[in-house]
Amino acid sequence: MNKVLPVPLKGDVLPDVRLSDHSPFWDEGYNAMMITDTSFLRNPHYHEPTDTVDTLDLDFFCKVVEGLVESLFKI
Repeated sequence: MNKVLPVPLKGDVLPDVRLSDHSPFWDEGYNAMMITDTSFLRNPHYHEPTDTVDTLDLDFFCKVVEGLVESLFKI
């Protein structure tokens, strides 16, 4: 199931939603979308030296990609 969650105030009240490449676009007044599998909240290895393929939840990641593909075809 796909979720769309609008982020008010360019994410200033929820700093975790600014951790991706979309936030500079928000800062310049452009609409931008963050697509995430929330790995930065679920995986303690995120962006650490231990962030290797064997620490990833590949089944979950596949579901995220499938949901993204489904959403794009609805546009």
